[in-house]
Amino acid sequence: MSKIKAIISDADGTLVNTLYLIRHGQYETAKTYLTQHGVPIKHIPSYEEYEKHLHTVLGGSARETLERTIKLIYEEIPEHIEGIDYDVLHDMLNPIQDKIAPEYVKAYPGLENLLKTLGKKKIDLAIFTSGTPHHVVRNFGIAIPELELTSLFTEDNRTDLEKMHMLEQKMEQYFNIPKMIFITCDDITANKPDPESILVALDRLSKSKEDALVLGDHKVDIQAGMNAGIPTRVGVSHGFDDVDALKKAGATQVIHSLEEIPTLL
Repeated sequence: MSKIKAIISDADGTLVNTLYLIRHGQYETAKTYLTQHGVPIKHIPSYEEYEKHLHTVLGGSARETLERTIKLIYEEIPEHIEGIDYDVLHDMLNPIQDKIAPEYVKAYPGLENLLKTLGKKKIDLAIFTSGTPHHVVRNFGIAIPELELTSLFTEDNRTDLEKMHMLEQKMEQYFNIPKMIFITCDDITANKPDPESILVALDRLSKSKEDALVLGDHKVDIQAGMNAGIPTRVGVSHGFDDVDALKKAGATQVIHSLEEIPTLL
C-alpha cells in the first residue's frame, strides 16, 4: 500500500455505532405516523419486519430511506399508504432520534486511537455521510465525549452548519489532525454509490485519488470509492454488511475493527 495522506470514511456503522439509533428511530417514527394515518394495527409492521426491509434500502438520505422502506413493506397492500406525506413523516424523525441518541450512539472500539494515529502521522480525515450536519454534530458529539460537545446538538443559538464547523475544529485541535472535514447530504446532489461525495472530499482536502484510503461498512461506501477511482478501499465488517458483501462490492481489504487501521497506515 502506498503512503496514505488522507482517509475518507463513512460515518454511521463505520466510525460511530448508530445502527440501533437508525433502526429504532426510523421504526418508532414510521410506527407513530402510520398509526396516526389510520393504518390498522394488524398491518403495522413489527420491529423485526421493519428492520429486515430497512436493511435492503439503506444508502440514501433518511427521508429516502423512510419512503423506500414503507413502500417496500406495503408493496402488496399499497392502499394503506395512499396519501402519505413523506416530508411530514421525515420531520418527525429528528425529535425521536434526538431523544434516544444518548442511549444508542456509541463510538466503535478503536475510534479514539485511530484519530490519534491520524494526528501523529499527519493524515487528513474526511467523513462522508448521507446524514445532515445536525446528525453529524449529535452523533460525534455523543460518541466522543472528551470533546465536551455532547449537548451541542441541542443548542439553538447557532445553525447546524456553525455547530458542525465547531466540531471539525475541535477534532482537529484535540487529535492534532492536519485537516478534518465532513461532507454531508447538503454538499452533494447524488447519494452513494455515486462518487460525488468522495470527489468533493478529495477537492477540499487537495489530495489525489492515489493519496486516499476509503473506509466504509456498507457496500455503497465501497462502490462509491470504486466509482471515484480510489485504489485503496477498506471495508469494516462491524457495521451493516458482512465480509462477503464488502468484497463483492469491491473492497481491496476487509477488516473487523477500527483497531486494525493504524497498522495499515
